Amino acid sequence: MNLKPIIYAAVRVVLYAIPVAASALIIKSDAGIVIDGLKFGESSQTEWMQELFLLLTSLIFILAGFRSKSHKAISYLFGGGAFVALIRELDVYFDQIYHGAWFPFAMLVMVVALFMVYRQKKQIWGNLEEFFTTPAFGTFIAGFLSVFVFSRLFGTKKVWLALFDVDTLEPVQRWVKNAAEEGSELFGYALLFIAAVEFFVYVSRKFKK
Repeated sequence: MNLKPIIYAAVRVVLYAIPVAASALIIKSDAGIVIDGLKFGESSQTEWMQELFLLLTSLIFILAGFRSKSHKAISYLFGGGAFVALIRELDVYFDQIYHGAWFPFAMLVMVVALFMVYRQKKQIWGNLEEFFTTPAFGTFIAGFLSVFVFSRLFGTKKVWLALFDVDTLEPVQRWVKNAAEEGSELFGYALLFIAAVEFFVYVSRKFKK
């Protein structure tokens, strides 16, 4: 009996449990912290962890492109996309310039990323087709849907007004809403980070062959 695949899978589970557990512990910590009369606001540890996951996701995808030149297109596409999402998460700081200042910065990064992808246009479809067969794909889709679909719908104000059976959310009720929305978003970003690591490992192992 070959135990190597089982051991490899077990190690992956343990390693990937670390960012997931860290996310849960940060949410638990933020539950007891009020900043400017708000829990789980823009200055919370949860928000900072989201931004850290996005930064690492972007860097790891881009590094995968440096590791394997035949995967540059998808690395620039996903790495650039994660960086655009990071800029959006940092909107409160860009708003100190003027309200909505994050948008032109995000568009600039997007244009640069798409230009880099265009330069590798012969790779893109092959890269995507290959990515769909990797272990990273399922995790990536799960993270993407958690952040950009589930957390957005779950955090809709109407859901929480109906849940609490009120017309206006009181501060404590808003904290619960924020915790649920930001928590599910953080978990999604953790999954995207794990997907980036999976992809980097995949291209690294392929590079050695």
